[in-house]
Amino acid sequence: MNDAWYWDRYWNANRIAACCAGEDLNYGGAILLGWQAFFDGFDTGSRLLDIGTGNGAVALMAAAAAQRSDKSFEIHAVDSAAIDPVQFVPGNRALMADVTFHGSTKAESLPFEAAVFDGVTGQYALEYTDIPATLRELNRVCRSGARLRFVIHAQEGSPVTLARASLDELTVAFVDSGIGAKARECMRTAFAFERAATDDPRKRLLAQNARESYVDAARALDARYASSPSPEVIGEFLNLVRGIWDRRSRFSLDEALSPLDAFDLELSAHRARLGAMCYSARDRSGILELLELCEETGFDESQSNELRASGDQRLLGWVVTATREDRAPCDYNEPHTGSPR
Repeated sequence: MNDAWYWDRYWNANRIAACCAGEDLNYGGAILLGWQAFFDGFDTGSRLLDIGTGNGAVALMAAAAAQRSDKSFEIHAVDSAAIDPVQFVPGNRALMADVTFHGSTKAESLPFEAAVFDGVTGQYALEYTDIPATLRELNRVCRSGARLRFVIHAQEGSPVTLARASLDELTVAFVDSGIGAKARECMRTAFAFERAATDDPRKRLLAQNARESYVDAARALDARYASSPSPEVIGEFLNLVRGIWDRRSRFSLDEALSPLDAFDLELSAHRARLGAMCYSARDRSGILELLELCEETGFDESQSNELRASGDQRLLGWVVTATREDRAPCDYNEPHTGSPR
């Protein structure tokens, strides 16, 4: 949780969502309707802040809401990851022109003056932060009467349930099976035998044994494909190894192993993200604690509701809303210099 390098890797790609597949699990259906209703309640000239923005899904909804209503919002979007949505998500550049992104920026320590924002949002974001510190900082940068809305992962919600199943599956399929090491040994022994100056029976036997070991593991992995919650990862790995094997005569050993190293790194990042999601999710008691924290840090009218899919009513998460109290700015932290930028 403290070494979130995997979010840098994740957001440096052409993707908007951090959740599992499915419109309602990401930013369609009930989730989209909720955000549209929230943003429609702001007047032109409002300053909005989206925390944990990733590649800007919620910030872009705010920009779209402003355009749809012929309003003008000043939208800032922060993320602790080294994001660059304008570079990596070219299909949304028209809306991104209305958003100022701040990468490598923690919600617990924002680069804004006090009392400048009218609204704060976060989709699967607040729970990944140091929540008390984040709420204190949001109190500092919010104007009196500012409205906050967060969608929080629910422990029994569909996104987390799927993430938990995927994490368990990937652990068994890749870590426990040792298939990555078997693929490497298959390549190493094949290269040693096939590129030897003479036909060495010992190298031949080692290569045959290593290949059989990998093939057995690959068949077992392929058998998991149909029922796996992460079939795309299984397919990617099997196709990768098959492609390297079929073209191995074109590669050096290092060139053959390099894509496997890259896959392992991405797999580690994916498992870390799934683990972070499961760890950060809240049950009902956790949400009640969050509401108490809101009250303690200067927000009132705090409340929570279940967010369910518009079709089959699957639980997607919790919606937490609050309003900044009408009083003097909070003095928990020293004010930052500078204005929103």
